[in-house]
Amino acid sequence: MTYAETLSESVRKKARIHAYLACIFGCISEVMLDNSALIIIYFTMLDGGDMLTMMGTSFTGLMGALLYIPSSIIIARTGLKPMVRYACCTGCAGFLLMAAAPWFGTMLAKYIALIGCFIFCIQRCCYGATWYPMLDVFLRPQDRAGFFGMMRFFYTGFTGILFFILGVILKYDPPLIFMQSVLAASGLLLLGRYFYIAKFPDNLRDAPETPDVKKGLSISMKNGPLTAYSVYLGLFTIAYTSLIPLAYLYFKQFAGLDDGTVQIISSVGIGGLVTGYLLYSGKLGKLKLKYLELFTHCAYIIVALSLFFVDRSLPGFPVFAGAVIFLASLAYSVYMCNNSAELLALARPGNKTVAMAFVQTYSSAGVAIGRLGSSLILGTSLLAPVWESGGREISRYQTFFLFSGVMLLVLLFLLPTLPSFIPAHDDYYEPKK
Repeated sequence: MTYAETLSESVRKKARIHAYLACIFGCISEVMLDNSALIIIYFTMLDGGDMLTMMGTSFTGLMGALLYIPSSIIIARTGLKPMVRYACCTGCAGFLLMAAAPWFGTMLAKYIALIGCFIFCIQRCCYGATWYPMLDVFLRPQDRAGFFGMMRFFYTGFTGILFFILGVILKYDPPLIFMQSVLAASGLLLLGRYFYIAKFPDNLRDAPETPDVKKGLSISMKNGPLTAYSVYLGLFTIAYTSLIPLAYLYFKQFAGLDDGTVQIISSVGIGGLVTGYLLYSGKLGKLKLKYLELFTHCAYIIVALSLFFVDRSLPGFPVFAGAVIFLASLAYSVYMCNNSAELLALARPGNKTVAMAFVQTYSSAGVAIGRLGSSLILGTSLLAPVWESGGREISRYQTFFLFSGVMLLVLLFLLPTLPSFIPAHDDYYEPKK
């Protein structure tokens, strides 16, 4: 019997509500970096260029690849909630530094903003290493799909409305101080995340894990379902992770859409997230995981190839752009819920912290390779800015979309190796019933 099953329903319900509120306060900054055009617009306002802009979005993956496993060691000494406190304060400092960047002068502003983004991304893996173990205290296996869907529905619904309003305001070309205020407020709200996480119930029955990283990694690597899922996750992430930020750069820099339109398109994308999370909390979450993983993979193939083949001269191109971003975000929401459920299902009791860090390291490495690689290629001009094919101009951004689509098509052959496709294993795997 898990510890969550020993808690009363009222305690579990209260903990879930606190988790929803923690996400609403803490995820504005994360959604802003991962799924909104605001950070990209801010860097372009500071003359950051394509390379620095994409580099800022790569830091989350880079830090995760390097720090998820060390974070699991630190957590064993500090405890879960103290680590969350340190992480929230660090993330707040990072966003405040980004907001203050223009005050350092024109030459330094973009680099100061990049440093602030780097500081914020350091804390994300430290916080991420605590999140699932804390949820595991009050979430039963049968609660996972509904919880993750509803939790993300609440915070993306809130951020979607907020970012849509910001997009409308940006169409009136507000001064730079407006963007600075938005970033500063987002950073300060991170402190509210810790306020509610501090109210989570503690596991009073089981002793805290004191991970032996060498032994824990050995156990993880010998777990066939865990390693198969991790390898697929890393490769899949390399293929898809740059699509949305590159799409925003493509819409702004090559298709010629204004800042407000690009931000409104990104808020439509957040609408896709909201839709996906709402569906996942209901009927979608009751489907077999293998069908949901297949849907996610195929949806990203459609997104990548659509962005390559559809020309910017298409009548109503902004509507097409919004539809593609909506589909990409819908796929991302389903992917995130799938990933959360699989993390908890694959992590063996007694080795949960290291096992989760093991999987998240592969995922983070994929983000780092995909986005940092895109940044370096854009910065070194390895790709021609524009080339012609079939009588139309194709930008270097579309070249990336073509590469992603082809890579995703190849990776389809790895899907049958995932634990959801072959659930019967001698190794540990506890999916939802």
